[in-house]
Amino acid sequence: MSKKAIKKQIIIQSAIEVFSKNGFQNSTIVEIAKKANVAEGTIYQYFKNKEDLFFSIPVEKTKEFSRELELHLQGIHGAFNKIRKVIWYYLYFFKTNPDYARTLMLEMRVSKNFVKTHSYKSFKPFTNRLLAIIEEGKEEGVVRNDVSPYLLRQLILGILEHIVTRWLLKGERYDLLEHCHAVGELVFHGIGSSKGERVSG
Repeated sequence: MSKKAIKKQIIIQSAIEVFSKNGFQNSTIVEIAKKANVAEGTIYQYFKNKEDLFFSIPVEKTKEFSRELELHLQGIHGAFNKIRKVIWYYLYFFKTNPDYARTLMLEMRVSKNFVKTHSYKSFKPFTNRLLAIIEEGKEEGVVRNDVSPYLLRQLILGILEHIVTRWLLKGERYDLLEHCHAVGELVFHGIGSSKGERVSG
């Protein structure tokens, strides 16, 4: 990784910590620069303004998320096993990145500007990967064919986002992964074909 890329990563991580602690409105570029141990002007070499920096965070973190998820999916066979791993890794990732979780779930996702940003589009590789696994399950006959795969994807993501958000609002007082098995069972009951048999569309 180049020195420029490393510096950008340091700025991003510092911004996550500052935004998580103070919120977007109460955070300043000066404070982020101080946290990153760089000059204020250095940040403007990478980002246009505070909002650009704020909405650039998911772009970088989603790359990390998708890269690590693919490693975890290596060697796993069967759609349900892959979905189980996706559920585990999603919860694990946010458990181990609580500052990012707070910034994303409690601030960005409730911003009306979020869906218009490049950040929102950066989630596509992950959501498309999940959709592909669902389609794989349909071909295996273990995922129901009477419901749109897009709706099934929204079901899974909606459950996961709700669990992470509730964990944050409860002050992260419990292990986020304790819900992993229950979430998997809930998802499989919701998207699975009857007794694993092929369901005609």
